[in-house]
Amino acid sequence: MAGSDKRRIAVTSTGILKSPLIETFLGATVCRAPLFLRPRNIDAVAGWGTKESGRRASEVARKLGVPVLYLEDGFLRSIRPGKTSPGFSLVIDYEGIYYDSTRPSTLESLLNSDSQLLVGIEGSVARAKHLILTHQLSKYNHAPRLATRDLREHDSQRVLVVDQTAGDNSVETGGANAHTFQRMLAAALTENPQATIYVKTHPEVSAKTKRGYLTDIVEDERTVVLRHPINPMSLVAKMDRVYTVTSTMGFEALLAGRQVSCFGIPWYAGWGVTDDRQSCNRRHRSRSIDELFAAAYFHYTTYIDPRDQKRGDIFDVISWLVEHSTTSDTHE
Repeated sequence: MAGSDKRRIAVTSTGILKSPLIETFLGATVCRAPLFLRPRNIDAVAGWGTKESGRRASEVARKLGVPVLYLEDGFLRSIRPGKTSPGFSLVIDYEGIYYDSTRPSTLESLLNSDSQLLVGIEGSVARAKHLILTHQLSKYNHAPRLATRDLREHDSQRVLVVDQTAGDNSVETGGANAHTFQRMLAAALTENPQATIYVKTHPEVSAKTKRGYLTDIVEDERTVVLRHPINPMSLVAKMDRVYTVTSTMGFEALLAGRQVSCFGIPWYAGWGVTDDRQSCNRRHRSRSIDELFAAAYFHYTTYIDPRDQKRGDIFDVISWLVEHSTTSDTHE
């Protein structure tokens, strides 16, 4: 966008300000948000989800009488996590953020609405879903695919339990805590007496930069702990059932046709497609997996074409990830 009518958005995070793609994502000129800014100087204030910058953005926006925008990485972000691998998808939420079940979000409101989420895009939704499953794409796309040696040879059934990083905002705002993960693991063992339980640690735990809630689980005759990086979609493809608290890996399992039990309240729970161990009274509609996918990946997420770094769509990002993904068939 160009011209004098271009929006001006103040941000409360230096990291957001320094992001080379942020003005393209927001379609606006971006500036730092000092408290002395007057409403006529800016059109909105943006911060990062439920983090401190998001809370500050809410406060500054309220004082100035302008809208607040809550930002978060999209569901198909990049090859690797971190600043060295730029993200090509972004969520821009005007109410809350998708992983915070304590209040509405733009995504939740969309799913609660009467919107026909698939009308006019049925073919695109089917195509995107097929490409994601075929190429086993996820938020990050650097981990090797599941190796045959990671699985026990004579399993009669396989159940995946998804760990998360300790202190993850989506856990607390998803109605869960450390005890929830212990209850989830116990339930997986009890409810699937013939199954081998595979506990997957979070990538940041695998990299030893953070701890998980199930980091100290010890393997036994029924339990396998997968501590090394593994492509998430290649893993869920080999499982019969998936247990999660709030991880988006649970939604990826739904895309792959797996039964998913949720012990927290992730964005995809409460719409009739998951086995929910908690409820969210605000969520009152039934939605199909394809409708959830369309809402989150098409209507809710903004994309940038990695090739020319201009506004793009989900297929621009998918094709680039397929071309540049470092995923291999086995881990080293």
